[in-house]
Amino acid sequence: MPLAVVTAAWVTYKPDARITWILALPFFVLAAMFTMDYNSIHLVAWYGGEDLPLKYRFAATWAAREGPILLWAAWMALLTTIWRNPLSGENEETHLMRVRMMNGFALTLLLVAWILQPFKEAESSGPGLNELLQTDLMIIHPPLIFLAYSLCITLAIIAITSLMTSSDGVKDSLIQVARPAFFFSTLGIGLGGLWAYLILDWGGYWAWDPVETGSLLPWISLVVLLHLRTRPGKTSDHMWAGIGMATGALALFATMVTRAGGVWAVSVHTFVINSEGSPPGDVFGRIMLILSDISGIEVIVYLLAIIQLMGIFLASRLGTEFSKWWLAMLPLIAMMGVAGGGDVLDGFPPTLLVILGLGPFVEAGIRSLPKGHDWKWFALPGVMVLLRIEHGMVLFELLSLLFAFGLIFEKERLKAWGWASAGVVLFLSASWSGMLDIWICAIGMIAFITPWLVAGDNEESNFSFKERKYQQRIALWAPVVVVGLYLILTLVILISSIDSIQLAAHELYGAPFIAALMIALVMWSLRDKPQRVFGFLISTPLIIVVAWLFGNSLGYDSTDVLGASLTRGQIGMVVLLPALMALPATFSLIRENTGKRNVSLYAHIIHFGLVLMIIGHVMSTTIIDRGTYSHSVTLIKDEKVEWGDYEFEFTEVVTETDNLEVGDGYLGAVINVYEDGDLIDTVEPGVIRFDTRSRSEVDRVTMWHGDVVLIMDGTQARSLMEGSDLVRIMVYDLPGIHLVWAGWTFMLLASLAIWRPRNDPTD
Repeated sequence: MPLAVVTAAWVTYKPDARITWILALPFFVLAAMFTMDYNSIHLVAWYGGEDLPLKYRFAATWAAREGPILLWAAWMALLTTIWRNPLSGENEETHLMRVRMMNGFALTLLLVAWILQPFKEAESSGPGLNELLQTDLMIIHPPLIFLAYSLCITLAIIAITSLMTSSDGVKDSLIQVARPAFFFSTLGIGLGGLWAYLILDWGGYWAWDPVETGSLLPWISLVVLLHLRTRPGKTSDHMWAGIGMATGALALFATMVTRAGGVWAVSVHTFVINSEGSPPGDVFGRIMLILSDISGIEVIVYLLAIIQLMGIFLASRLGTEFSKWWLAMLPLIAMMGVAGGGDVLDGFPPTLLVILGLGPFVEAGIRSLPKGHDWKWFALPGVMVLLRIEHGMVLFELLSLLFAFGLIFEKERLKAWGWASAGVVLFLSASWSGMLDIWICAIGMIAFITPWLVAGDNEESNFSFKERKYQQRIALWAPVVVVGLYLILTLVILISSIDSIQLAAHELYGAPFIAALMIALVMWSLRDKPQRVFGFLISTPLIIVVAWLFGNSLGYDSTDVLGASLTRGQIGMVVLLPALMALPATFSLIRENTGKRNVSLYAHIIHFGLVLMIIGHVMSTTIIDRGTYSHSVTLIKDEKVEWGDYEFEFTEVVTETDNLEVGDGYLGAVINVYEDGDLIDTVEPGVIRFDTRSRSEVDRVTMWHGDVVLIMDGTQARSLMEGSDLVRIMVYDLPGIHLVWAGWTFMLLASLAIWRPRNDPTD
């Protein structure tokens, strides 16, 4: 570790690609120790084991905190080496600063890992590798996710260096990195969904779990970034840099969700309990309590990095310089942790931490004061601060201040409706998710739209849905605006999901945004026929009418109420109808560009894959209720039991203790599946025992329309081994699930085709 840290410090000061590989050395040493079962160190003794297959010993490297951090540092070292030369559009000053910052982030990660002592001696043996990690997909999914996050961090660094040196060419540099970032992010998230579908016992590929939702956020930001060049009108360099920084910030946020144990969802641990015996009601409060834990420095580094990215962006909007020494804050805090332990910041004033994170903005703001401002506009951030005094959500206040300052620093504020829209959706999402009281959200929304309410009409608007140019602007703006607003919605719901997963909120409130995106795809396919587009737009309210009247006819669990008085089928239909219309529309765009082999062709293939995924998601997730007992089926041995359109026959119990790749024993139930009296398949859902733990072995019947998934209830394992004639299983009929994997494959192949060597990365 000392060698890697010293080398990282040196290459941060004076970049040298010949020795940057040393930064990856700690990870490879740790991986080798796991592979060779070198149980003299704590991590191997705790999570490894000589009985594990070689591939799972290697996967155990990221079973704890230390391994993933070292892996992340290794990826950063690799990317720095690959992009050691100037990117497209970079000058020498920008290039040098970028390489230094990439090495500096790797240095910070190595220091954080050093605090956790990855190579400390073993004192006792541990429980071994988590049973859920003993799968082939867990060998490749975590490294791919961290590679995607490394690319997102690189995007943020490119944005920072362009703002602090020269923003000329920032678009070219960002797109050059964003394309592989999108590919690896899509690949990593998809493999995670496949792992959940094949291994976990919830019967699906997506459940809006905070960790998987967190990984979706930087992916959505990448979508926005890659569509900035299609936005009508000139996109400023500041906007390019801002989205690049947002992508990096969201990658850090996703990591923080995963690493801040006990803060999100149901895994609330004792170290996030306050003096009154109950956990704080906001994310920031719980993170502050983690400072008393040895891992506190790690989590606070991610949080401060996010806040600092906000501060740098706002400072750049002011147009005032700030000191580059602020960029040394993260490694300095990590060094404090090395010297004083991971809990060295325990008791540190939270407000001061936030001010330190916003340091570049605070300095730039002080320097800009003599220039003068139109101070009445500063009432907007003032309202955000006053509202925080009432609701107490620090992270939410930071988001609202980001949008408020973004608005007031625009030269033509009354044309900056994008910032205002973001602020309105922020408070609207907080109301929908139950994070804030309705009256607080109402004040926040009114504050963001007040400038337009009190402003006079400066010019006459000639906007018309009938005109082709305005129709095209709507279609081209959708990927940026609609997806951006959907990102805000998803982020706010995730922040509010600290004690429970809000599947209903994601599905219900996200439906209009996804439908709007599908409508935009249809509009673009009809762009040469403005009358048809106009007719299509004025008929879109019929989607709501059809969904209300016929949504429940989708079958399965479509009649279950998901939100208010709306059913799963009605919500699903709101998305399904536009998606079904977008399917031939995107296919026609592919045909239109066939033979050209340009970015447009592959981009429309990605859109086609996305539409397929959305249709599959509605059919296999939105309209399926995995929390109802209607999916629980009790089978009697050698008797057929009807469930929906199928019959199940439990025939025998299978047990095995020898020749198992993992686990100590296996128990399975052989079940014949019939449809219309005909045997269509024989499946064997079961359970693998790992000492005192167990893991479901999910089985499924694959048919043309989808899969029927069968999961054994592991609590009955003992009774089955004692000769019970009863077995209880969970059954999920998932129509359209194949569309999810087909769409994902289309997106992967097309994004890979786009990401190939090009003379001009923006063509």
